Amino acid sequence: MTYSQLFTTLRSFVLLGLVAYGLASCEKEPVDTYYQLQSEPGLALLGANVTTITKYAPSETITIFMGYNQTDQVRDFTIFQVVANQDSMVVGTYPVNNPFVDPTSKLLIQPIEYVVPANLANKTAVRVDVTTNFTNGGSRMRRFTYNVAAAPTLKLAATAPITYRNGLAATAQSANDLVGYSLVINEGGIATVPTTPTTSTLFKAVDSLSYFYQIGTQTPVRIGSVRNPTTGAANTRTIDLRVPTAATTGQSVQFVFVAYSKPAPSSQPYAASVVTPAITVAAPTPLPTVRRGSVSFGPGSSPDSLAFNLKLGQNEPAANAATAKDLIATGSTATSVTLAAGNTTRVFQVPASLVPATYYTQSSANTVGNFVFQNTLVADLGSAAVGSVYAVKVRGTGEVMLLRITGVRLGTNSSIARVKFEYRSL
Repeated sequence: MTYSQLFTTLRSFVLLGLVAYGLASCEKEPVDTYYQLQSEPGLALLGANVTTITKYAPSETITIFMGYNQTDQVRDFTIFQVVANQDSMVVGTYPVNNPFVDPTSKLLIQPIEYVVPANLANKTAVRVDVTTNFTNGGSRMRRFTYNVAAAPTLKLAATAPITYRNGLAATAQSANDLVGYSLVINEGGIATVPTTPTTSTLFKAVDSLSYFYQIGTQTPVRIGSVRNPTTGAANTRTIDLRVPTAATTGQSVQFVFVAYSKPAPSSQPYAASVVTPAITVAAPTPLPTVRRGSVSFGPGSSPDSLAFNLKLGQNEPAANAATAKDLIATGSTATSVTLAAGNTTRVFQVPASLVPATYYTQSSANTVGNFVFQNTLVADLGSAAVGSVYAVKVRGTGEVMLLRITGVRLGTNSSIARVKFEYRSL
């Protein structure tokens, strides 16, 4: 940690420390008989970093900042530790050693390293008393407490850990495709010590969940993070990431997730990571099959021309169940013909800004699958208009299609309305 970082940390440290000092001057400070403290021997402030963080891991090194006036004659600092209100010991005595001056408060700041015992059980309560000893024989004690907590854990979920959002197989993922990863942070964990006994594990808070992509053996590239995903309790979340466009067909891509827990200014972060299975980047999957069809509505039209089966590429007989009727003419007026899905097939009308001829003719199953995932699909196509393009997710499957309206004949009370269309599929 640089001195500039320490100064930034200490601005808040000094403010909180001064508040603590002011409160202490109004109320007698509880002390153990171990201490022989004299009143008002000098100033002693405890850094805010150890008073605001309440959980530390076994063997974790904590930097304690003690502040005092430059005119105070400080001899040394003593750390006394009480474990679970039973075991107590002097951790060590630390002489004044190259303190630095905080530019805001003008106080001298002495960093002292304290190490959490390695053998303490999870959830153990610990009290730490830091005594500033002055050359005149006086002492002033400052105190903080914490519970022993486990370092963070991270894993892929056991159920549905990976979801390919375009609906294609793992081997068909191409550059820019979305892949969802279900992660479990601090599995089985709790954030605070309960009032009744529990076998759950107390975990440290996770300050950030960062994610990276790695192409082959290249250096991982950071692509984003989630701030403060959990204060320690178990947390399950899904992160959607894109196969990097920098990856070419045939290259291997992996994603790396890292959960960080770093109580500033601890001497080291705690991190847990998981690496996803590799994806071999494939060329986009085309939609090579083009089919055409039509549906009609109105007096004189055949009941068997009302619905269309997109999977079979043919009109669906009126007598058949609605489950196979992907497209139905639902009504007509002198100005419009309306369409809808008669089953669980769902559509999204592609915005006009994306409907040059190339979008319908050149979009791959990957592109359409990602588009379908990112938008809210509906059953109603609305009023049919020539040139309108719809992304379609077919009933009961993850299969996607692109459908384009090619012709509309309006009907009246005595004539047949008809809509013609074509669609591309796998």
